[in-house]
Order: sequence, then C-alpha cells, then structure tokens
Amino acid sequence: MDNFEIFEDLFAFDPDYGYSEQTIDKILKCRRSMENELFIDRLLKTLGIAQAIRTYPPRSNQDLRDLHDQIIQSPSPDHHKQSVLYYILKDIPDKDAQPSSTFAKAVFLPERYRIFMDGIWFLDRAKFAKALDYLTEPVLIPTFPKEILYTLCVHPDQRDEKLPLAYYYTVSPAITSPRVLEAFFSVLARSSVTEAFFWARRQGEANYRGLFEQLISSVLDGAEGEDRARRSVELIHLPFSREEEIWFESYLTDGKGRDLSGAEDTLAVRKMVTGRAGTNADQGKGFRGKKAGGTDWSSLASSYEKVR
Repeated sequence: MDNFEIFEDLFAFDPDYGYSEQTIDKILKCRRSMENELFIDRLLKTLGIAQAIRTYPPRSNQDLRDLHDQIIQSPSPDHHKQSVLYYILKDIPDKDAQPSSTFAKAVFLPERYRIFMDGIWFLDRAKFAKALDYLTEPVLIPTFPKEILYTLCVHPDQRDEKLPLAYYYTVSPAITSPRVLEAFFSVLARSSVTEAFFWARRQGEANYRGLFEQLISSVLDGAEGEDRARRSVELIHLPFSREEEIWFESYLTDGKGRDLSGAEDTLAVRKMVTGRAGTNADQGKGFRGKKAGGTDWSSLASSYEKVR
C-alpha cells in the first residue's frame, strides 16, 4: 500500500467498492438496537465528523469516498485515523486476503489499537462474547468503558449476565452515571443478592439507599418460581445494620415497595428471622404469599418456628 490517504491505494483491491444493501441494513439494525449510537459513531465524532450517523454506513461508492476524505482531513493523529479505516475495512466480506489485516500490517497499526477496534467492531455487530475477548485484553487502555458496560447490561440481545460482570471486574470502570449504575446493579442483583448488597454498601451515601431499595424491588418484582423463592430467602437473611433495617421496613410499608408482591410477608418473615417477632407459631398464619417453586412464606415461617 503506497498511501492510505489516497482512496485508490487504500481500496486497490476494488476502487469501485460499495457496501451491499444487506450490509447496510445489518448495520442500521444494530444501530437501532444500541439506542441509535454505535461505537464507531462515537469514534467518528472524536475525529470531528459530527454527522457520523448520516455518514456511516456509506450508501454508495461516492459516500465511501467522502467518508474516507473526512477521516483523512481530520486533525487527529494518524493512528486514530488508521484505526477507523481499519474498522471500515473490516466491514468488507472476507476475501482470500482480508483487507483490514493487510492494511494493519502495511501501516504498522499498533497492537492495542487493532485489538480495541476488533472489540468495538464485534460489539457493534452484537457479538458480545467475541467482543469481550478483545476488550478485556490487559494491553488496552479502557476507552468508552461506561458505555461498553451499559451496552452489555441493557442490549436486548445480550442475555448472558456473566459478560457485563466479567467486563466490570476486569476493567473496573468508575461508574458515575446514574443510568449506568442502575443498569449494572440490576444485572448484579439478578446474579447474586448477597454480592449486590455488599457492593452497594461501597458506593457512597449518595447512591446507597437507592441501590438498597432497587435490590429489594429486583427480588420481589421477579417472576414467580424457584429463583424468586431462593432470592427472597437470601434477601431476608442479609446482615442489615440498624439503619438498613429501618430502610427495609420503611420501603415495604410506606415507600414504593409497599405494593410489591409479597411485601408484607417478606417484612414479617424478616422480623421472625431477626427475632423481632413473637415466638407464637401463629405468626406464620395468614401469610398471603403464593407458592413459588414449591416454597411460600407461610411454609417458610412454619419451618422456622419448628427449629426455634
């Protein structure tokens, strides 16, 4: 490759190349699923291309030439421009010699730039597990970590709770956005009530009570079944401080949690577990909770009384 700044040199394999309708439709679908912003859109904006959503994907060969020209005219460092061009070349269907790999070698694109762009490309294509193979590489300096974490938490096609947790514990992004905090904590709470509880304690006074209430809600608002029964038992056995005990009772009696399914029963059994209810077995009578996977608060209360 003589000069990546010359379109005919960069696309020497096919100077008339244009994106297929199928490729364009796939990219647009992925953008819609990511709340109308791909990660390549963010990168194009860092190059000063403000109308990235209109520029990418290019609809014709001339649009591709215009996009190439805008990238080259950017005042950004060459490695940044080359990284975006590498991403665009990855859009081209595999040939005997993949143009993106040939390009990366020709311009000596640094490994960490290539790894990051590979990860972002797979993330934009909703191939999340494959994306994390790249985005959790130790050589990378985290870029867009909060946005990546948020996408892993809320994308409708991403249902593996292990992926956002793996990314968080590997990269350790500082979560300052309320939107990202709520999304990540929702995943963490579904994964482990106990882990979510202790994690929330470390998030500072400004966030803690809201997360504490979100944890309760995530348990009681879940679909009935064995998982909800298990998580409910885990919730009522958490080691609350005196203040947390007050929050718990307040949320389920006077707060937004009072209308949650099983709110009264949960509070009553919590009092029994912590020894704040009477010793009379009648404490377990009249519970309104429905069975969930063979377990309900009434049977739990009766079992508790037998071992006291």
